[in-house]
Amino acid sequence: MRLKAIRADDSIHRVALFGRLDVQGVNDIQYEFLQETTVPPKSTIVDLSGVSYVASLGMGMLLGAAKHLERRGAKMVLLNPTPLVRKALETSCLHHVIPIADEETAGLELLR
Repeated sequence: MRLKAIRADDSIHRVALFGRLDVQGVNDIQYEFLQETTVPPKSTIVDLSGVSYVASLGMGMLLGAAKHLERRGAKMVLLNPTPLVRKALETSCLHHVIPIADEETAGLELLR
C-alpha cells in the first residue's frame, strides 16, 4: 500500500492511495494517511482509483479521518473508486457518511 500527496493548497488536501486497504495495507499507511489528511485539518479529496480492495479496517481508517475532519469543520470526499471498492463502500453505507465523486470537479463541489 502506498500514499501520494497530490497537492495541497490553503483549503484542500489531495491524496491518492494505491494498493489494497486490507490489514497489511492499513498498517503500512495509516499513520501517514492520518498525518496527511488531518494535520492541519483541511477538507480532503482521497483518490481511490488506485485501490483494488478495501476491507472493513480500511473503511474504518477512512471513517476515522473523515469524522476527525468533520469535528473541525472540514469534509472528506472519496474520488473515483474502482467498481469493487465502490460496491464495498456502498454495501457498508459508508457513502452516506463520506460522499463519493467520479470526477475531481464534482468532488470539489461536494466539499463546498
